[in-house]
Amino acid sequence: MKVVSLLPSATEIISRLGLEKNLVGVSHECDFPESVALLPKLTSSNINNNELSSSNIHKSVMEVMKRAVSVYDLNLELLTSLKPDFIITQDLCDVCAVSFEQVEQACQEVLDKNARIISLKPKVLRDIWDDVQNVADQLSVNEKGREFHEEMESRIKALQTRRRDGASPKVLTIEWIDPIYIGGMWLPEMIAIVGGQVCIAESGQPAPVVNREDLEKIEPDVVVMSKAVGGSLPLAVLGIKRKFDAWQPAGHTGTFRGNQLAMGTGLATINTIKEQNLAQNAQQRGDFLQAELKKLAQEFPCIGNVRGRGLMI
Repeated sequence: MKVVSLLPSATEIISRLGLEKNLVGVSHECDFPESVALLPKLTSSNINNNELSSSNIHKSVMEVMKRAVSVYDLNLELLTSLKPDFIITQDLCDVCAVSFEQVEQACQEVLDKNARIISLKPKVLRDIWDDVQNVADQLSVNEKGREFHEEMESRIKALQTRRRDGASPKVLTIEWIDPIYIGGMWLPEMIAIVGGQVCIAESGQPAPVVNREDLEKIEPDVVVMSKAVGGSLPLAVLGIKRKFDAWQPAGHTGTFRGNQLAMGTGLATINTIKEQNLAQNAQQRGDFLQAELKKLAQEFPCIGNVRGRGLMI
């Protein structure tokens, strides 16, 4: 049995089910377990996101979608040579991975009619468990799927028992910086499991897009930021009010460590912002620029609206 995974989460599911040896190809974004790095990569991105800001990546993706072109390419020649029995993909987000329509068309054009597509489309945690079981059933490892579900249920119960009495911090998850996307789908459920109050998002719903004025109306106790917060470096930020910090000295250890370069540059940036009063400087210069631009707007009708925060105008 030969399996192709076109989604990082699908690759991890295959590995968790004990079928890593059956993988013959993966997407360009699949990086865990580390051994899959040696497998052929069937996809590539039409967006060079290593050199673009969060805002410009978003604009580039929207432009590609407007032209009815996929954000990702699927290597049909390589797919043909691999001759997979199963292709695992998704049918949830056309900008997150190769679209279901691309995969379906590829199967019709270059693969044997017996090749089967397994599509993932979770919106809530229950959907994830069902998707894992569906993959397990179709790949004839039914019991492995049930074992996974039982393990997840046990871990969730263990987390719920660790809740602090009376502590229910407000949590805001941000999955894209510019524009601001708030984590949706199953993320609100994950926050609720550990006793948090979800800010803005709703369980099972797509990530809502908000502006900075919306964020000013809430005061979260925990803020989680990822993806674009580190620019081209792998960096995430967890901000938490001290009263909700439950870890005692030596209460949390691990054999992993973060990206030292990213953490070093991130710390240097934070120190520079504080030492040189860059936030105050940005606000003063931004106020000046907005005032001058609004004067120009009165003179030139082609200037529609002047708005922003600090130097983000």
